[in-house]
Amino acid sequence: MDNSNLRDNVKSIFELALSQTTNQPGLQNLHHTLQQSYERLHQPMRVAIVGLIKAGKSTLMNALLGEAVVAVGTVEATFNINWLKYDNLPSLVVHFKDGRSPEPKSFEQLKALTLRAKENQDYLKSIKYIEVGYPNEILKTFNLIDTPGLESFYKDDAQNTLEFLKVHGKELTETTQAEASNADAVMYLFSQTISFTDASIMQAFSGPALGHATPINAIGLLTKVDAYWSDYDNPMEAGEKIAKRLSEHPQIKSLFYTISPICGLLALGAQTLTPKEFEILQQLAKVPETVLESKLRVKERFTQREYTDIPVSPAQRKLVWDKLGQYGVWLACSYIRSGVNNLQNLNEELLEYSGVSQLRKLIISHFGHRAYLIKLGTALRQIKNTCSQQRHNLQGKERQIVEEIAGKFEELEANEHGFAEFKVLRDYYDKKLDFDENEVQQLLQVTGEYGTSCGQRLGLDEKATVEEMLAIALKQTHYWQQRAADYLGSDRTSIAAAGVLVRSYERILYRVQKAKEYLDF
Repeated sequence: MDNSNLRDNVKSIFELALSQTTNQPGLQNLHHTLQQSYERLHQPMRVAIVGLIKAGKSTLMNALLGEAVVAVGTVEATFNINWLKYDNLPSLVVHFKDGRSPEPKSFEQLKALTLRAKENQDYLKSIKYIEVGYPNEILKTFNLIDTPGLESFYKDDAQNTLEFLKVHGKELTETTQAEASNADAVMYLFSQTISFTDASIMQAFSGPALGHATPINAIGLLTKVDAYWSDYDNPMEAGEKIAKRLSEHPQIKSLFYTISPICGLLALGAQTLTPKEFEILQQLAKVPETVLESKLRVKERFTQREYTDIPVSPAQRKLVWDKLGQYGVWLACSYIRSGVNNLQNLNEELLEYSGVSQLRKLIISHFGHRAYLIKLGTALRQIKNTCSQQRHNLQGKERQIVEEIAGKFEELEANEHGFAEFKVLRDYYDKKLDFDENEVQQLLQVTGEYGTSCGQRLGLDEKATVEEMLAIALKQTHYWQQRAADYLGSDRTSIAAAGVLVRSYERILYRVQKAKEYLDF
């Protein structure tokens, strides 16, 4: 929906608030918050990648970018926050916790600055975040924030990993929580399945500590699905079943819009596969399936031993294993046997299977279409918190200014219909509405879950005519007017939600009528 009026109103309120707090010594903190919040509304949306340590966050970020930009490792690698923004040339700036001046570095130093190393730990711990500029198209729409991870312990961790977590695990968790809270949206990664530890962290995830996660601004990702090959012939099919089961859990349903299975390593490998590696895969595809599968089941056997029945050296086999993973090699050879005969087509097939192509579309459709309103919601929360903190320590004119500013932004939030729709969605995901299946479908459509154009909000395709949209808008407006008047047959929350949907359909009806007047003119 067109939000030009909202943008104009927001601009006026911010300009007034900034002028009121200028040159007011007691209001410097509020003035700074207002400046930052207003600037963020005109910047790409901030999406934090959050998850348990070793969930594959950095690999997923690289897969989304389509190239290896941030460092990954066999143990949890990321020590600091990597904040990726669009820039014409690769760049790197280190920001410090003690407030000293930011320090430019060469882009080639990114790995050394983010991987934990004993000899550099004091310096690494002094870093607040690393700002990475990079020429990648997706960064024009979203800033991606790669976080250190939430504290967790695994039985299969190397001893140095366990020692590292004991010393720094809590600090990394707190850093991750703070950054997620400051983000506009969050992608939360689960590795394989939800354990007891995951459940306890998810409980915290539902509050402000991890970014006010709701189905409106949070997506769950089931990662490392390709590792399921040890138990399932089709790992992604198994991942979809697990994701569906998790999505039906009441606690999870109230947090995430959806949970999607992802093969991050496979996606990254597919997009960075070289002609040489493609040739190696072609040679492996000539090996009888039973022979290849037998060798692939054990890493050491596939990557280290010489075989007379495999015309590829161990070093070459290790090259494609490291690039695509165990199942990725098997899948690539399967596609080649089925007739995929060039690198580009193999790339496309593997990427489609990995789930990352669908994830990119989901991020744009679910986050991107509502980017301004989601960013505004983040700004309003931060302004509200700052006003609340300051008003108790002020008197006289400065306190009056804070009260007036807080009132203006509260009025903005109360009058913006998009926030009312967000509340209805939240009530739905929290199972507070007594809507039937058809009503739920209309709710999701009209509130923009499937797209924000008038046609999409009415449940119509792109080819729908103005007359078709007008008929549906009229029909749905009348239906929800009656639903909102059903005081005896429904609860108060559902009646209020129905009233919001009446307004939603009325707004669409008005726009479609205006479009018809223009076309008839």
